[in-house]
Amino acid sequence: MPDIFMGIDLAAYERRPSGICIIEEKLASTTRLYRDEEIVEFAIRRKPSIIAIDAPLTSQPKLRKCDLDLIKLGFRVFPPNFSHMRMLSLRAFSLKKKLHNFEVIETFPTAIYRIMGIKRPRRKREMPEAVKALEVVTGISFRKIPESIDEIDSFVCAVVAMRKKEGRAVSYGNSSGVIYLPISE
Repeated sequence: MPDIFMGIDLAAYERRPSGICIIEEKLASTTRLYRDEEIVEFAIRRKPSIIAIDAPLTSQPKLRKCDLDLIKLGFRVFPPNFSHMRMLSLRAFSLKKKLHNFEVIETFPTAIYRIMGIKRPRRKREMPEAVKALEVVTGISFRKIPESIDEIDSFVCAVVAMRKKEGRAVSYGNSSGVIYLPISE
């Protein structure tokens, strides 16, 4: 049975949609879910090998070594104790505990786009170009065009989960937190 990889672009609050992606056999499917229970049930049904989340996975929202490592590499990182990031960090940490039967890692799509040499979409009209570029760079096709930037970001997270399994991702940080990014090729 082929490996399945899941990416989550987590929203800080359950009332906002989180982008979700599954990659299986070089095909990606995306959707949006709201509640943690929906995300957990989705993961249980799909059984991914690795889940990569775009959110700080910490119960102590503060600047961590992994954040400092990315800042040193020239990436703009919002510290987990930044107002909006605090709520995101707490939700992500709680969700990780609920996903205890899975390997869950943290990643950072903003850096991944730059590593891949792709302009991150900021508006809906920029999405088709980003989707096309991601398909070319990764060799993975979307089953259907994503409906939101959150879904595209979740795809980038799922790619990192897949690359980690393949040994083509690097980790930054220490016991305070670890962020995985793909090895540039």
